[in-house]
Amino acid sequence: MTGSFKVQLINMGTRAAAFQAKLRALHEYHVRLLHNVLPAPSGVDIANNIKYFSQTLLTVLKDVRTSPHELIRDPLEDPTRMSAYPNLEYGNLYNALTMLIDVAPCIQYGQIVFGKALLQCLSCILPFLDKDLIDNLPYLVSSTISVLPPALHQDIVNALCYYILPFTITRRSADEQECQACQSVSSVIMMVLQYSNNPAHHCQLLECLMTLKHNVVKDILCVVAYGTAVSRTSAAKLLFYYWPAFNANLFDRKVLLSKLTNDLVPFTCQREHCPNSGNAEAAKVCYDHSVSIAYAPDCPPPLYLCIECANEIHREHGSLEFGDILHPMQQVSMVCENKNCRSNEKSAFSICFSTECASFNGNHPIRYCSQCHSNRHNSRRGGDHVVHRSLQPAWQMDPEMQMHMVESVVSLLREAKPLNFEPGKESSSSDSKKNGSPLTADNISLEERQRLGRYGIWLLVGRCTPTADTPVEVLGRILSMLFHWFHVTAYSYDAAGQVESTIEKLKVDHVCDWLKDICRIHYNVFISCLLPHPPEYARVGGHWETLASRTSHLKEGLQRLICLVPYEVITSEIWDYVMPHWMEAITNDVAEKELNELKIVLSKILDPEMSPLGFDAKTMYNFVAIRFEKTTAKVQQQALHWLQILTKLEILIPLVQLFAMFGDGVRIMKYGIQHELMREKDAQSQSLAKAPKTPCKESKETKADMANPPRRSSISPVVEDDSGNTSAISDDEAPTNRHTEFSTDAEHNLTCCILMLDILLKQMELQDVEQHMGIHTSVCENVSRLIKCMVTAARVGLSSHVCALKVAECAYCEASIMWHQLATKLVQFMAPLNPVRPPDVPIEDIIEEEKSSRKSPPESDKEKTRDVSLSMAPLPIPLGPLGGFAGPVPVAVPQPEPHSVGGVLVHMPHVCSVCISIISNPTRTHYVL
Repeated sequence: MTGSFKVQLINMGTRAAAFQAKLRALHEYHVRLLHNVLPAPSGVDIANNIKYFSQTLLTVLKDVRTSPHELIRDPLEDPTRMSAYPNLEYGNLYNALTMLIDVAPCIQYGQIVFGKALLQCLSCILPFLDKDLIDNLPYLVSSTISVLPPALHQDIVNALCYYILPFTITRRSADEQECQACQSVSSVIMMVLQYSNNPAHHCQLLECLMTLKHNVVKDILCVVAYGTAVSRTSAAKLLFYYWPAFNANLFDRKVLLSKLTNDLVPFTCQREHCPNSGNAEAAKVCYDHSVSIAYAPDCPPPLYLCIECANEIHREHGSLEFGDILHPMQQVSMVCENKNCRSNEKSAFSICFSTECASFNGNHPIRYCSQCHSNRHNSRRGGDHVVHRSLQPAWQMDPEMQMHMVESVVSLLREAKPLNFEPGKESSSSDSKKNGSPLTADNISLEERQRLGRYGIWLLVGRCTPTADTPVEVLGRILSMLFHWFHVTAYSYDAAGQVESTIEKLKVDHVCDWLKDICRIHYNVFISCLLPHPPEYARVGGHWETLASRTSHLKEGLQRLICLVPYEVITSEIWDYVMPHWMEAITNDVAEKELNELKIVLSKILDPEMSPLGFDAKTMYNFVAIRFEKTTAKVQQQALHWLQILTKLEILIPLVQLFAMFGDGVRIMKYGIQHELMREKDAQSQSLAKAPKTPCKESKETKADMANPPRRSSISPVVEDDSGNTSAISDDEAPTNRHTEFSTDAEHNLTCCILMLDILLKQMELQDVEQHMGIHTSVCENVSRLIKCMVTAARVGLSSHVCALKVAECAYCEASIMWHQLATKLVQFMAPLNPVRPPDVPIEDIIEEEKSSRKSPPESDKEKTRDVSLSMAPLPIPLGPLGGFAGPVPVAVPQPEPHSVGGVLVHMPHVCSVCISIISNPTRTHYVL
């Protein structure tokens, strides 16, 4: 054994022992800081210990013959690289540094010294790490920006751009797959954008990544889609700042470029004895680790040099090769920067970061038009250049990037806030306003948030043009968030209130056309997003992301609908389809006590004088009117419940339309019943043993059309059965069913007639129709005609109804009495107070004789008498000059008022026992002329 080898072994053993001792000291520092053990170590003490490791690593690296920075690029050479180093605890050192980063905020003083020593050691340890630790190093270094002082942010970015990222994210596996370090780039970007408020740091990091990695836009979109609000803001700016514009007519890029200041601090020469130390910008790089350590003993390799130092070292080492460093982009050009460009369309199409192309632009990245790009990058040359093109359409991207694109649009649109947004108390402070614009909880001004919404619209309109193959889930999610954006940016005008703001112009010029294309290509998806209970994938933004009551969900949803109306997106066809679902959802989901919360929003939509719709009153209520034309009684009854709710909320409905609707509904009741009777008669004559059709489904033919019945209407009752599964519902009580269950056509028809009269009576009161005007008015003529048709259509008092013997209270009889009461009130509303020919006064002796004969027949005769009596039509009562009738009126029996709230029936109440006894005893005469 030679003496030199013995000395070498002794030195190695001594170095290993010292290495372990220093590691134990680092662990002790960590424990004392973590548990606040006094005396706490200072940042200077820890920095001195870390500097020992940096010098030791550089000393070891100096003795290595092969270039570790060349080997580190190829993962297959990791065994060769690791075998060239002495066996020291490099992994334990990495773990110790990681633990110190966790407790860095606990250091009382000396943080800057500690931070510089930490960054230097992390840069020096890179060549000594195995595969897994190399993949984790970029994120570890970027995470230090969250714990170290802002004064070190520039040093952190420099360490990433010049010592870490060039040797980690460029590693390729045998099958040319990206390494894990490359997949963590989006996390590195988000950390820097979140904790550094200096745009120069953002630009420096992004330009470094664009030099080293293809498809950086995917990482930027990932940050926009899933990052924090602060990082999303900066990432969106960088996206539109660096990448060539995909639609020059969509936005003014000059204004966008002025929003981002790029005051990059140049990276200076790292040579220890540089004649222009601190002033000369680095332009060359030397990857020889021995030369690097010799000329910069305190800096990790590689060595970055200015032109003068590079020439001087090259004279001493003629065999050395130096690489060029790309200079930062001084100005982002919107046109081709090729001096020999001959294209007619000079708009920038791509940007190249290779040194070959950059040499034509003063060593700055160069932008090419489409023609120059094809000339410089084709199958013959430029295949290895790092080129970034303008964003391609979303549907041409790979699935992962397409998902990032869609979520980016959704996230940016979600950032927009209403102009009257008031941040919480926790954000209200002395500096709660910046440039006159209030700040939100993330210290982002409302103006900035509105700008983020515009970025989302630019991506949506420019890159998400709908096609027939667009997935409906993706399209529905975007549409729902776009409707939310319309809501929060409604009526965004400038301070003077005279000129439309940029957002309003964007809506009119671009977004409306995009929505019309969606409506044309994907009509069903467009409609589903406007419903009160849209598909699950469309429940994003606004009230869908909060814990709200059913009423609040409907209220916010209707507000969204209102905000779309001024832009002519809602056509009459869409309106007729959507509004029945909203009215049925209100009927089922909103409690009685909460109905008034919807009064304002429903008045804005349905009041003829307040509605922003471009429809007349007839078109506005057409969705109700069509439910009285050749439809079943169940469909009419559902529509009448909607009108009843609107009437209760004091929303005025034109009487002309009400009379037209009710007339159509009663007419189909009448002819439908006649057709059913005719069909039953034919069936009996032919002795067919088959049951009639379902009673609730009525025929639609008139007498003249019975021989050739028309096709039945396709309108069926609207079903909103998804209300119980609505997400984010905070109500404890399930919605109640307001519909009274009847089984026969006669019962459904009678219910419809009662609702019609009740709605009509209340609407006449709301619209201040003058009372007691006699028969010479159009209102009176329409009311008389309607009541007359109801008597024949619903057959009140004329049907073959038989009460069940064991039922104490018959709902049909109660409903009949209620109809007579409402009809009487309508006649009293119109009849003169002092008629010229008043009706005859009843003769007292006749009444007394009637009272004496009021005895119930024997039980054996009740059934027979009941059938005879209910089949007899009572005589109408002429009301003086009115000339009409109000149906049979009980004599000497108090007329109970209809049970209603403000004149509107809410439930079918039970009438008094006297009225029931009148109907239940058909042998007694209760009607007088």
